Amino acid sequence: MESKELKIAIKGQRALRMIAHCRLVLLVMTGSFFILGCTTNLSGKSELLTLSHTDEAIVDLADQETATIYDPLSLLKRGEAYWVKEDYVSAASEYRRFVELFPSHHMAPFAQYSLAQSYAHQISTTDRDPTPIENALVSFNKVLTKYPDSLYTEEAAKKVKALKNQQAEYQFRIGYFYYKQEAYPAAIARFDNLLKMELQGDVTEKTLYYIGIAHYRIGNREMAELAFQRLKSEYAASPYIHKIPL
Repeated sequence: MESKELKIAIKGQRALRMIAHCRLVLLVMTGSFFILGCTTNLSGKSELLTLSHTDEAIVDLADQETATIYDPLSLLKRGEAYWVKEDYVSAASEYRRFVELFPSHHMAPFAQYSLAQSYAHQISTTDRDPTPIENALVSFNKVLTKYPDSLYTEEAAKKVKALKNQQAEYQFRIGYFYYKQEAYPAAIARFDNLLKMELQGDVTEKTLYYIGIAHYRIGNREMAELAFQRLKSEYAASPYIHKIPL
């Protein structure tokens, strides 16, 4: 189950895919893609599969020749088929293979964005494994750096921001757990990593307070004072200021 912010960021996915497919009505003709027109599909069925006249059943790779398995359109069709079935791990595998083999292909921005989306859909707020968040962040950032002029850039930037905030909350929860256990050096290490992310907002505000308290509890008054001073400077209206023991 994704965080509220990540859900908002992911909400525009279908609309974005519809726009992409309006530009790229795909037909298989001598192994090439041809831009022909625009259609709309609101039923939830993958537009790419619909337009290429491909059934959503996963193709048995054992019955295909190697050349077909690694054909660009075949990779995208399989990725979309897995996506429709909500098998995001398998979808990610197909999209990842596409961008590795065809990074300059005109459908590469779509594949890179879809890869990032596949990782994002594997994120769970109850999961302690940060790997899906990290994978999604790396993949969305590649949309921005490798395909800055694609129609996916704006949405990718929004999702990078949402994922960074979610990653920060994950780091804070771990640090706070150590703090409650009075394992202050471990808490300080987590909080310090979080502050290096240079984010703004609630997570940074509370991190400054708790890292200051952790330093205070182990007798490191100088570092505690630095954290509290930053809290006062950057978050003058913070309710945490009234709790500072100095």
